[in-house]
Amino acid sequence: MESLRGEITTEGYKRNFNEEWNSIYGGMVKVCLELGNHTTAIEYVDRSKARNLTELIATHEAYPGGEIPTEVRQRLQELRQAISEEDRRLTQDPNPDYSHITQLREEFQAKYPYKPLNFGDIQSLLDRETAILEWYILGDKFLTFTLTKETLNLWQSSEKDLKNLIDWTNAYINDYRSRDNSQWRNTLPQRLEQLAQILHLDEILHNLREKFPNCKKLILIPHRFLHLFPLHALPIHHTHNQGASIAPLHDPVGAQCLRPIPLQELFPKGVAYAPNCQVLQQAQKRINQRPDFNQLFAIQNPTQDLDFTDIEVAAIQSLFNPHHILQYEAAEKAAILDGDNLKNAHCTHFSCHGYFNFEDALKSALLLAKSTFTPPPPNEDQSRYIPLQNGNLLDLGKCLTIEDILRLDLSNCRLVTLSACETGITDFNSTSDEYIGLPSGFILAGAPNVVCSLWAVNDLSTALLMIRFYQNVKSGETVPLALKQAQIWLRDVTVEGLQVWSSQLMLRSTYRGQFRRRFSKMEGTAKPFASPYYWAGFCAIGA
Repeated sequence: MESLRGEITTEGYKRNFNEEWNSIYGGMVKVCLELGNHTTAIEYVDRSKARNLTELIATHEAYPGGEIPTEVRQRLQELRQAISEEDRRLTQDPNPDYSHITQLREEFQAKYPYKPLNFGDIQSLLDRETAILEWYILGDKFLTFTLTKETLNLWQSSEKDLKNLIDWTNAYINDYRSRDNSQWRNTLPQRLEQLAQILHLDEILHNLREKFPNCKKLILIPHRFLHLFPLHALPIHHTHNQGASIAPLHDPVGAQCLRPIPLQELFPKGVAYAPNCQVLQQAQKRINQRPDFNQLFAIQNPTQDLDFTDIEVAAIQSLFNPHHILQYEAAEKAAILDGDNLKNAHCTHFSCHGYFNFEDALKSALLLAKSTFTPPPPNEDQSRYIPLQNGNLLDLGKCLTIEDILRLDLSNCRLVTLSACETGITDFNSTSDEYIGLPSGFILAGAPNVVCSLWAVNDLSTALLMIRFYQNVKSGETVPLALKQAQIWLRDVTVEGLQVWSSQLMLRSTYRGQFRRRFSKMEGTAKPFASPYYWAGFCAIGA
C-alpha cells in the first residue's frame, strides 16, 4: 500500500484510494499491538493521518513551487510503468519472484519526496520538557499514546468507552448544527466534563506526570472527529505531585482538592495541536528559519457587519510596523492574491466571517467583500453558490476557499490567525483522516502556526481574546503559551478589569467609547466570559 500510494498521480483518485484502503493501517496497528510492538504501532498510526497533506508538503519542501522536476517526474513515470508491468507478469507466474518489483519500488520510494518518519524521528521532535498525546480510533476501541523524549506508553479503551465516545460526539454535533444551538452552548461545560471522563484523561495525565514530572508543554495529535473538540480545555482533576511544575490545589482548610482545571493549565508552556508528527516536524523547521515578526497583513471586516472587528484590528496593527490592512470593500480576493504584501508578511490576520461546509469540506471558505447577496443567483455556474442560514447566498468565487489558500505563498510567515467562525473544523467524515479544512490549506501554503476556531464564536469575546493574544505574542511568548494566557485572562477577567485594560489600549476615543458602552451594561464584579463557549474555541496548530 505504501508503494501504491506513491504510484498514484491523480489527487482525486488518491483520496478515493486512501479512503478505501486506509483500514489497512488499522489492521497493521492491531498486529503490532498483538506483538507488543508499540513503537511500530505509533509509526503506522502517525503515517496514516493527514497523509495527502503530508505528501503535498513533502513535495513543496523538496521542490520549489511544489513541482517535481521534469527528469525526476519522467523517471518516476518510467518506474510506475515498470512496476505495473512487473505486477501483471507476477500474477501469471506460478512461481513468482518479487525481488525485481521490490527493487523497482525501492528506487521509486527513494526518488519520491515523501519519506515516512520512524520512531526515532518522532522522538527527536521532543525536548525534555515536551510530551505528545496521540489518539487513534479503531473499530472496537481507541488508543492513546503518550510519548516523551525517552518513553512511550499506550492506554487502550474498552469497547464501551468507544461507544460512549461516538454517542457523545453525535449528540455534540447534532446540537451544535441545530438551527437554535443554545442547548449546545449552555451545556458545553458539562459536555467537556463528560468527554474528559470518556477519554480517561485524569488517569492518562496522572501517569504522564508521575513518570515525567517536569513536562511543561503538551502536543495533542487527535484522530478523526477528535479534531473537532477543545481538548486543551477539558477539565482535569489535578492532584498534587511533588515534582509537578504547577502549584497544587487546596481547599480552604488545607486538604487536597480535586477541583478540575483545564488541561492546558497543567503545562506552563501551553498546549499545541498537530495533524501528525510529520507536519509537526515541518512546522518546527519553518519556525526556526523565520526569526522575524514585524510585518502584518490583515483582512478587516470585509462584510461590514462585525461590531468589534474594527477595534480588534486597530489594536493589533498598533503592535506591528509595517502593517498592511485591507478594510471593508477593499478586502476582495484579487487584492489578497495580487501583490507582495501577503507574501512578505510575518503575520497574517483574518478578521472576518468563516464558513465550514459540513457536506463538502473543500467548499469551506473565509468570506470576503461582496461575497454574499440575496437570491436568486445568476444563471452561471450554480455550484459556486451556497445557501446560508440567514437566507442569503454565498458566492464561493468571491471567497477565499481552500483551493485559493493552497496557491498562497506564506514562505515568510510565522503565524496565520483566523479570527472567524469555524475556521478550525476539519472533515470528520473522512475515514482516511486527510485533515481537510482551512488549517490544512494554510499549512500547505507555508504557515508553521495557525490559530483557528472550533465553532461559531462571539464577536466581542473574540476581539478581546485576539488583542490580548497578540499582546502576549509580541512580548515574546510562543503561540501556544500566548493563546493559553489570553484564554485564562478572558475567562477570569471582571468587567472592572476589562474597563481598566481597554482604557490603556492604543485606540482612538470612539473605539474606547464603544468598549465602555458595552461594559457599562454589565455588573462590575461579574466575569462575563467565564463560560468555555467564549474562551475555549480557539486552538493553536503547529510548532
